[in-house]
Amino acid sequence: MEDRIRPNAKGYAEPVKGKPGTYRLYFSLGKDPKTGRYLRSGKRTYHCRSKNPKNWPKELENALAGYRTELEGNAEPKDRFRTVSDYADDFHALREGTMGSPLAYEREGYDVRHIRELFGDTRLRALRPDDIKHAYAEARRTGRFSESEIRRIHVKLKQILQEAVDNELIARNPCAGIKLPKPNVEARQSLSADGAARLLACLLREPRSPGTVCTMILLECGLRKGEALGLSWADYDTTDPDRPVLRIEHQYTSDRALRSPKSRMSRRTIAVSKTLASYLDAWKKDQASQLDRYGITQDELTPIVHALTVGMKDGEKLIAATRVDGHNFGRWFRDFCVDHGFGTYGKVTKTFTRDGKTCIRGTRYSGLVPHALRHTQATLLIGGGSDVKTVQARLGHASPSTTLAIYAHAIEANDRRAAEAFDEMLSSEH
Repeated sequence: MEDRIRPNAKGYAEPVKGKPGTYRLYFSLGKDPKTGRYLRSGKRTYHCRSKNPKNWPKELENALAGYRTELEGNAEPKDRFRTVSDYADDFHALREGTMGSPLAYEREGYDVRHIRELFGDTRLRALRPDDIKHAYAEARRTGRFSESEIRRIHVKLKQILQEAVDNELIARNPCAGIKLPKPNVEARQSLSADGAARLLACLLREPRSPGTVCTMILLECGLRKGEALGLSWADYDTTDPDRPVLRIEHQYTSDRALRSPKSRMSRRTIAVSKTLASYLDAWKKDQASQLDRYGITQDELTPIVHALTVGMKDGEKLIAATRVDGHNFGRWFRDFCVDHGFGTYGKVTKTFTRDGKTCIRGTRYSGLVPHALRHTQATLLIGGGSDVKTVQARLGHASPSTTLAIYAHAIEANDRRAAEAFDEMLSSEH
């Protein structure tokens, strides 16, 4: 890239596709007398501050004038002393409203905060691979971040620095050649076949409720919690009574919004067992009766797992069927698990008697969690001989390799049983 330009060099502002108000600024420097190739200055990304497109041409004119002054050597390039922290903050701020989910943007904010902590005021142009390695080593030594957290920070740092490369602020990405230790994938918490059968029996003994219905779906289908909470009756297809299915089209996120599933493969159709179909059919009648008492008509858009909310309209109290908040379901799930021996509270805050049984409530919970039912589904299916592709499709993993990585322990157990079975077959021939 040229450090200086001629006074008559022509400036350009190219719009960035898919990002209204964002442009790449550069100057044409004419032909190289030796190679005959056209030269140009380095590109600089500019984000228009005005929300009115009519003001953008004037903003771009001023931005090009400022860039020309820098390239002519009459001013210090403003990016020369820019820090990693400053650039990471700008990267994050400019992505607000573009990431599909406010939660994803919030999580990226945590990553950027950790990047600021690790690299502080290090200049963007001065950051070297060795600096990054030393920062990670110190974080491990002090225990500030776990290995999985360091891996997450590294992925985000690499993405941020790659944009700096694309903007021609740095020549190469210092993260490119850094290899982190492979993560130790531990076996996920899950129930044994006996434990899953006991949980099912407990659910069937309980009066049907939104909490038991959600738990049944998690256990029988291996859905993510948000996917179960996002189901409406339109997603439960009984067109063929012998082959009922659930269509996973949405997820209900912790910011109380109904969104698209986690990935393209997460949008799927899965078979429903006879046990779950019978349970859902009975629940649909129960729910319709419950809602009718409040003047609410059940329809195809009614959430399968519902909550009742009270509001006011024209001075009158209005009761509506809405989706269950994930935190509220988590609280119900913990209480249910403690009541039935699947969890404990480290600190008891209340005891009471219900149906002749002493129940306790408290804090510092340890035990079964909703996501463990997803792992239970996968582990038992693989242990029962289901192929990885089928389990991948049922769980909505992006690829079979994801399933293989997460459930390697179950697959290895299957492999051991296969070796022993083969050995028995050979032995029987003698």
